[in-house]
Amino acid sequence: MAAIAFIIAFLFTSRLSFFTPSLGLLSFSEPLFLLSALLLGPIYGMLVGGIGFALSNFLLGYPHYIIAALTVNSLTGLIIGWINQIKQFARPVLNAIPTLILIFTFTLVGATIYSGEAYIGYTKTLFLGEEIMKFGGLYAYRLHIPRWLWIIVGIFASSIAFITFKKSPKHLWASSALLVGCITLTLGYFLYETFIMTTFFQIKVDALINLMVNFGHSVISSTISLLIYLAIHLLRVDKKIMKAE
Repeated sequence: MAAIAFIIAFLFTSRLSFFTPSLGLLSFSEPLFLLSALLLGPIYGMLVGGIGFALSNFLLGYPHYIIAALTVNSLTGLIIGWINQIKQFARPVLNAIPTLILIFTFTLVGATIYSGEAYIGYTKTLFLGEEIMKFGGLYAYRLHIPRWLWIIVGIFASSIAFITFKKSPKHLWASSALLVGCITLTLGYFLYETFIMTTFFQIKVDALINLMVNFGHSVISSTISLLIYLAIHLLRVDKKIMKAE
């Protein structure tokens, strides 16, 4: 399953991305990675996060982020998978509050930061990294994303969460795991860009700006993975009810 997840992540989602001129690129492989940690558990989540993103960074032209993938992404997958498994600590309030926080933050980040001019496209040429625009290695469509779209998605996400709370509330515990994962991923890359990249690769980036960008990316990816995760379990619950009847 980890190998399949990586193949899908690289061949489809790592090369298919959503990005804005000011906030960089959001790969669709991140929601798949977070979903794999929820569904497959800590070990496979660690493998998909570490090995999958390390290979993707290498092939896409970002070798200086390979160590970050092997450490930060691996740790994030391990933590999310592990927390999601300890549902014995889950309580109705502990399920509902993190879910609402995640969905609200998703809506706020989308409506304030990711609205307006954006692009969706895919990588045509490998190994270019930051030079991808210079050599025409990216094919993208320009589009406009209105604020109201994020609000509608936020309402839809809240509805899915409410239905899950009524039918199978224990699965909302995944939002707690994802919130911790967001913090781990964001702080991990901040520390990596602040200390490791400048020391070993002599590459300087604005780690503070990237801190906010990475947090926004991780919140959006976490909410997408949460909705897919809840939808899967709602279908399972409905099938069990139909069999019982």
